[in-house]
Amino acid sequence: MRQPRGSCVVAASVLGLTLALAACGSSQSGSASSSASSSASSPAASAPPSTSAKVDPASPLGQTLAYIQSGQKPGNHPKVAFIDACTSNTYCQAGLQGAKDATAKFGMTMKLYDSNFSSDTELKNAQDATQQGFDGYVFAPLTQTAGCATFRLLKSTGKPVVNDNSPMCGNADYTPGTAGFVAVQTAAYFQRHLEYAFKSCPSSCEALIVDAPITSDLYKLWESALNKVKPDYPQVKVVVDQPTDFLPAKTLQVTQDALQKHPSISMIISPWDDATRGAEQAIVAAGKKPGTDVRIYSMGATKDGIAKVQAGTWNETTVFLPYEEGYYAFAQLARKLATGKDTPGYTDLSGAPSVVDGPGTIYITKDNANKFHPSY
Repeated sequence: MRQPRGSCVVAASVLGLTLALAACGSSQSGSASSSASSSASSPAASAPPSTSAKVDPASPLGQTLAYIQSGQKPGNHPKVAFIDACTSNTYCQAGLQGAKDATAKFGMTMKLYDSNFSSDTELKNAQDATQQGFDGYVFAPLTQTAGCATFRLLKSTGKPVVNDNSPMCGNADYTPGTAGFVAVQTAAYFQRHLEYAFKSCPSSCEALIVDAPITSDLYKLWESALNKVKPDYPQVKVVVDQPTDFLPAKTLQVTQDALQKHPSISMIISPWDDATRGAEQAIVAAGKKPGTDVRIYSMGATKDGIAKVQAGTWNETTVFLPYEEGYYAFAQLARKLATGKDTPGYTDLSGAPSVVDGPGTIYITKDNANKFHPSY
């Protein structure tokens, strides 16, 4: 892939996206409390771009954009359910807003079920939803295995199910039998992020990896990506591989400990902008300059993350598109209800118009940050 010239010190912070939402951190992770609330359709506040000459019209994303642009709506004002992993943080809230705007546009009424990072709650929510006579579902699974069982329960109603945010049933991305799959959080996407950071090490370099919770599927996806990347970059030595959560306080502590034991660390890789704030704080506390003495590569491309990149404090943040994720997932459900057509395959948001017609890359740096406009 590339010709290594040396090695580099990396602190990778994989913010624990509890099992399904890479970028959904919550202090209530694993809570068994159930939340189900109704959201009637209302005038859409906004919408993501629906056209781009750079998107293959035959691709799942291209088919989705074409349907949105057509203006076609399902008849009879369908009643649909959103079984979401969380509503407790900015990532989840942006995705929910996308879902609300899409259901308003397509004349659907949505009921929200918040699984609150609990597989037990997720199953209870699905059991309730199957008794409510919904015309279709968008489902963001928390885990591959439990999510697969929940998907089969929803599918048993004979109504369409769109898979949102995270893969399930042992699949790398799209699950056959669903009406579509919209996401960025796959092992392949995490691999791209890691490779971008690893390539920045021109010579010998140490790495600290702060992962997602070890019980989460995102931890497995991240570790899978890391194991594929490491052999191609022998100059990068991972000195610590530490599971943690999505929150800055935990990342602060882990990074402080790592810098004390391995003061030569020269790069931090994080999968979530909010957690990255803790890593930055630890670098400053150690008397080092973030972005220079210790380079920072994050994920999220949030408004705060973009500001850090523009200031030169962080070197890069990789794009997440939670608003588009929610919007396009419900567009695919509307398409199925209106036309009977599935959108099979992986709707990879790294090729979304806001990326290809903006910065032209998922890697947001100081050079292109003004071309990307985050929704959260």
